[in-house]
Amino acid sequence: MPLIIRNKFSKLGRKTKLLILFFSDFLMGFVAWTTFGPPLINAVGTDFKLTIWDTISNQFFQFIFPVSIAIIFMYLLGFYRSLIRFFDSMDSLVTSITGSLIFGFSWAFIFLSQLSISASNIFFVTMMQGFILSVIFYALIHVTRIVARIILYPETIDENAMPIVIYGAGAAGKELMEAIQIDKSKNLIAFFDESKDLIGRSINSIPIFGSIKKLEGLKKQYKNLEVLLAIPSLDINSRRDLISRLERIRVPVRSVPAFHELIFDERKMSDIQSLSLDDLIPERDFELKPISDATNREFLVSRAGGSIGSEIVRQIIRCNPKKVILLDISEFNLFKIFEELKILIKKNDYQTEIIPYLADVKDGNHISQILSKYQVDTIYHAAAYKHVPLVQETHNISRAVNNNFIGTYKFAHEAAKANINSFVLISTDKAVRPENIMGASKRMAELSIQALNKTDSNTKFSMVRFGNVINSSGSVVPLFIDQIANGGPITLTHKDVERYFMTIPEASNLVIQAGEMSKGGEVFILDMGEQMKVIEIAKRLIHLSGRSVADHSGAEGIEIIEVGLRPGEKMYEELLISGDEEKTDNPRIFKSNEKSIDIDMLKEIIQICSNHIENDNFNELANVMTEHVEGFNYE
Repeated sequence: MPLIIRNKFSKLGRKTKLLILFFSDFLMGFVAWTTFGPPLINAVGTDFKLTIWDTISNQFFQFIFPVSIAIIFMYLLGFYRSLIRFFDSMDSLVTSITGSLIFGFSWAFIFLSQLSISASNIFFVTMMQGFILSVIFYALIHVTRIVARIILYPETIDENAMPIVIYGAGAAGKELMEAIQIDKSKNLIAFFDESKDLIGRSINSIPIFGSIKKLEGLKKQYKNLEVLLAIPSLDINSRRDLISRLERIRVPVRSVPAFHELIFDERKMSDIQSLSLDDLIPERDFELKPISDATNREFLVSRAGGSIGSEIVRQIIRCNPKKVILLDISEFNLFKIFEELKILIKKNDYQTEIIPYLADVKDGNHISQILSKYQVDTIYHAAAYKHVPLVQETHNISRAVNNNFIGTYKFAHEAAKANINSFVLISTDKAVRPENIMGASKRMAELSIQALNKTDSNTKFSMVRFGNVINSSGSVVPLFIDQIANGGPITLTHKDVERYFMTIPEASNLVIQAGEMSKGGEVFILDMGEQMKVIEIAKRLIHLSGRSVADHSGAEGIEIIEVGLRPGEKMYEELLISGDEEKTDNPRIFKSNEKSIDIDMLKEIIQICSNHIENDNFNELANVMTEHVEGFNYE
């Protein structure tokens, strides 16, 4: 029978469905008035000598006018535009309550106006009866919609639905619950929250647990259980402690952005994502420090759409500077960061002007035009070819040296000509005794900055050297996450490979702080803590995906395969060349005293390299770098 009703109803037009709703509410009003109004009361009071029908026929006007006014009011305010499929008792709450009160009290006033006597007790009883009619009418119109929803859109249970536990029973958890309940491929089985006020209670019949042991029991009961973190306000230390405990259960964990971030488009719904190593690396003492006098300054960031460049720009914008110029050779990356920053500025009512330029740092004429047009105070140079395996290919060597070394010199030279106050090169730990072309070309870029700082230029040149940044392009973490998502295996160059790791916001802010303290000529080194074994990172990501590490090929879980060191890859990275370091006012930033070359030698090297680049003589290029870069030997 319900199936027949559903089929018939689905074929009806919108106007016909609307008429059915009008009639249904009219009928509910009639039932309320007949049962709790004069018809039944008069019949009972006269011991049924006066029938219900007698009262209906005599006083029908007292009903038809109030119910018509109420329905017209709710129609005009959009109550009948609500979809039955998604109807909720809170849907159009104010409209339906107001309409119901109009029905009850308009009847009461019409009834009182027709009485030949007036007494305060009669007025009070009639008004109470009008209020009761309002309540009954409100309840009936909502019950009819709920019944219609059950009949027309019955709940279906997917036996293969993924069991979900929401960690966090606050506002974000409730909103996530409502989203999940629409998706039939998900089965929300519980909330998990450590608040004593919430443990043991429930939300919409979904229990709230607070014991990790209970979560372990659910994991045994549901093998493919997944946990969604819905506590956006959780501080980083508590978050990491929580993740460590969940990791031991080996349940997949995904984080959910705060809903205000979604509203302002700072993050997308696709950011309900697997945890990254940002949540797993050891916490270090760190404070995001703003630029103190940024309001009247203009900044320029090259490769502004990249991992580091975009974060530097975000942090600069939050200081509300006068202008920020974005340089990037990639149209897509530049467009993406430009659109994001426009929203950030509008949301926070900043006065910053954002100026995006599609530009190549090697194009001296274009760079000169840009710098002459604005009063740029500080440049952060993040543009570089940094993917070691690609740069190591012989047919890419000339392009890499031209971009990383020659391009940096040209860009910095134009900055000096324009009397830019500060130029900060973002370097890499791979420039220290490099074993690959990328590192060698970046060390040559460092030497060019040091040489330019020895000239009579008014520009303060400095560089900041640090290691791997989590989740940046080229980082192993996104690669591992993709490999896990595809069922494995994870490919690891060597089980003993170690790397420094730092989060993108942390590295970017320390770069800004280093640049602000520059006097000129410094090689700044960031304290990145202890190096971490890459294999341990892989194992932790496997555990947080809810899988186990396979002991051998064919075993259950994700296998980790050693594929051998890539050409130019080191077992571990270094940050110092000379081994000498000097403290700064910031305990996380050091200075390194290292050998450098003068500008005349630099120009001679550039001329030689330019000739080799023009003829694509990669072996000769590598030999030049072998001669001038300590520890490098191209084979």
